[in-house]
Amino acid sequence: MRKFWITFILLITIVAVFHAQDNKDFKIVIENRIISSSDCLSENDNFRTLKIQFDRSTADSVSLVLRLMNQKNEMNISIDVLNSSDVKFWLLEHQAFQRNESISFELTFINGNVKSVVQKEICLLDSNISQSENYNMVNPPRKTRGSYSDKSYIIIPINFATDRNFIATNSVNEQFGPLRGNELRYGVCKVSIPKVHEIGEIERPSFWRFEFSEDPKKHIVIQENKVLPKEFFFNQLKERINKSKKKSSFLFIHGYNVSFADAARRTAQISYDLKFDGEPVFYSWPSKAEVTGYMADEVNIQWAQSNIKNFIVDYLTKSGAEEVFLVAHSMGNRGLTRAIIDVITEYPELKSKIKEIILAAPDIDADVFKRDIAPKMVSLIQKPITLYVSSDDLALDASKKIHGYPRAGDSSEGLMLVKGIETIDASGIDTSFLSHSYFADTSSIIQDIFNLIETGYRASKRGRLKLMELRDNIYWRVVKE
Repeated sequence: MRKFWITFILLITIVAVFHAQDNKDFKIVIENRIISSSDCLSENDNFRTLKIQFDRSTADSVSLVLRLMNQKNEMNISIDVLNSSDVKFWLLEHQAFQRNESISFELTFINGNVKSVVQKEICLLDSNISQSENYNMVNPPRKTRGSYSDKSYIIIPINFATDRNFIATNSVNEQFGPLRGNELRYGVCKVSIPKVHEIGEIERPSFWRFEFSEDPKKHIVIQENKVLPKEFFFNQLKERINKSKKKSSFLFIHGYNVSFADAARRTAQISYDLKFDGEPVFYSWPSKAEVTGYMADEVNIQWAQSNIKNFIVDYLTKSGAEEVFLVAHSMGNRGLTRAIIDVITEYPELKSKIKEIILAAPDIDADVFKRDIAPKMVSLIQKPITLYVSSDDLALDASKKIHGYPRAGDSSEGLMLVKGIETIDASGIDTSFLSHSYFADTSSIIQDIFNLIETGYRASKRGRLKLMELRDNIYWRVVKE
């Protein structure tokens, strides 16, 4: 009898274990549609809505690994981070769609000492190839039909305001020069992004590749600049902003040694890489666009401050945007920070339009920023402010040598930590020559900014950041991939 009960209990235990393991399953959902292993996904699918759904009561803990099966690339990511971010960036970075990869979602369920692994594999298709050719690439034995799309690039409208001098020329790259203009001009650039574009890159002709002219199939190219009357400009901008889900827009103010054309291409690249749902706008002040023009640029950004302020007032009142992201880089931070303090001081009601301020590698005296600028921004605007800094920034190191004092975006001699501002240390992320444009050149920073804009999450909830402590203060460090 005793053997019977022992056997019975063992059987019940085995059944329970198998039953528990059978319950270890999950669903892949996009736009409330359950994705099965027989489905395929493309760039056209809204990966922002991708969710992993499972019964959390079936395990003590669950881990997730995403794996590209052909390339053997993988990423460990928490399910909560995946559910609040856009995995498309990772897929695009590895050209997963063009290569017709398969992505594996591998969940490991841990319950005490019992570990169960469940894997689901989904194929990825190139949206620029016909359905029949995609099928043939995934299933090679079948005869190929269809052809690549004729569209080898897309065109993005980029809004601008500038106080540069206007030049009557047929060259779209030279229509606005390095001198001060006599009025503020408004308009739209049409900028093409090639299909072969890689995140963080501004593809340009290269002498070393024997490329002597722009090719929209290979390079980011300004196709057209159209100057518009002020009221017409804002009416069109408002109409387009109203079509976005959150009525969003971002304003980008460039830094030192940047031409109008450089700023247009950079803004297009940022908008495209961020998959920004809203209207991109850039303000171009009269930088000399020369390495030797630093002193002149310092004078001109100060001269432009009043124009930047007036434009921001019009932009916040006339664009119809309800979520505005203000982004500045390098010396452009001098114009933005001073201007926005003046704007909110005079028009405090406009702060309700501002969603976030992003200060990337600010070329501002660190002491002046900490004593005069940052406290006023925090107290007046009362909206989130994110500061990106790095100890590898050679441009800011050169600025420190010129001025004799550290810059706010240079963390080599100490981090800029101010109450009310989230500091993100990007040291060691950008391996380019100057490491000055890391905010838009490196995929990890672009992903962090994307998560910031898309979810509104503070640094503590963004997956690529690690909490650090320094003298009872906290900051965040970008984790290398």
